[in-house]
Amino acid sequence: MNLGIVITQTAHAKKIIELTQAAVKKGHSVNIFMTDDGIYLVKNSAVAGLRKLDNVEMSLCNYSAQGRNLASEEVPEGITNGTQYQNSLIHNECDKVLIF
Repeated sequence: MNLGIVITQTAHAKKIIELTQAAVKKGHSVNIFMTDDGIYLVKNSAVAGLRKLDNVEMSLCNYSAQGRNLASEEVPEGITNGTQYQNSLIHNECDKVLIF
């Protein structure tokens, strides 16, 4: 199964970490997209560290990052500085999508 996670806020970091780890442990792939205030989770080392797990892809909306003055240097390597195109891929390619 391919799980999509769209993050629009920072309040659920612990739940996102737990869900991602559990999905990967069961052999699923996870595609995470951060937008709106959710882009600030790139500063959370535990959330950003999910990108290092097998079968996890992470991206963020560069429009949201620019509008919130998140410098590109603050985005860890391995997280795609993308657009809403990455968001649309999640909705088209993932079996399940969770939105936080």
